[in-house]
Amino acid sequence: MTIKRVNGKYRLDVRPNGAKGKRVIKLFGSKAEALQYERQILSGRIEIQGVQPPIDNRQLTELIPVWYDLHGRGLKAGAGTKVRLHNIATYLQNPIARLVTPSVFALYRNSRLDAGLSPTTLNRELSYIQAMYRELKRLAIIDYESPLLHVKKLKESSRELSYLTHEQLHALFIQVQASTNESLPFVVNICLATGARWSEAQGLTFQNCINQGFQFVDTKNGKNRFIPVCKTLFEQVKERLSLSDFKPCYWAYRVAFSRTQLKVSRGQLAHILRHTFASHFIMRGGNVLALQKILGHSSLTVTMRYSHLSPDYLHQAVQFNPLVKIQSGNKVETK
Repeated sequence: MTIKRVNGKYRLDVRPNGAKGKRVIKLFGSKAEALQYERQILSGRIEIQGVQPPIDNRQLTELIPVWYDLHGRGLKAGAGTKVRLHNIATYLQNPIARLVTPSVFALYRNSRLDAGLSPTTLNRELSYIQAMYRELKRLAIIDYESPLLHVKKLKESSRELSYLTHEQLHALFIQVQASTNESLPFVVNICLATGARWSEAQGLTFQNCINQGFQFVDTKNGKNRFIPVCKTLFEQVKERLSLSDFKPCYWAYRVAFSRTQLKVSRGQLAHILRHTFASHFIMRGGNVLALQKILGHSSLTVTMRYSHLSPDYLHQAVQFNPLVKIQSGNKVETK
């Protein structure tokens, strides 16, 4: 389906029922009118050549590209989400989209749990497909509400965030320096000095080394973030980036980390440096609100995962627990 401008008009060219279906070509005075007509055709709300539109029996793999073309391509992670939606459709054996019921999805989810996937991963998958249905309904591509919108997420057990001690960091530095990937030491140091995600550190450019700090622009939430660093690291990184961008080095990092024989919680290897920065920041008395800004968390709730490491927090547990008065000989107050 395409909308092109031709002689001041907008030409809609669409095949609502796929490549073998009837072709609809129509001119409109504005692009908005063309888009609206396109959505109505795709939702089955408009008759084509006097033929009553059939029941919407489009399969998931037919709706996913429509969602992507009209909405997903404008999202930061749209391409990746499209791949994940196709994977879900494949696991479900590509059913008719309107017939995907909560029970069908529950059976699929149970099989994925048995295969070793975590509730967190499955909750993300549910969010992806719910968001797709919700957006298609808003765009009038479908005229029904998917029952999957009422499926609840699985309960996720909170897991402890790992971090590296000074001794463990020393062991890691030895292996990082021994790597043949010359970009690796720079990226590791940037992560530990700023709490940046691996992709943010590896994607840093010479232009974003300013005011003795690093400006991260390709962030997860799309917002720019500036973090100051020490003069030595700033000059080293800026000099290196003046020659060329960093080379991809995550695989080299995995190899270097494996040589240390250190253990890390499943799924946290990519974030262990970020967790290490945040944990040491709080343990040394850093402010949790400042940490939220540094890490770029949109919600303070996420940052509060590190609050239990605060020395003030730990000291107050000793100072204000109910045994203090009893053990000091004071009577317990009663009403």
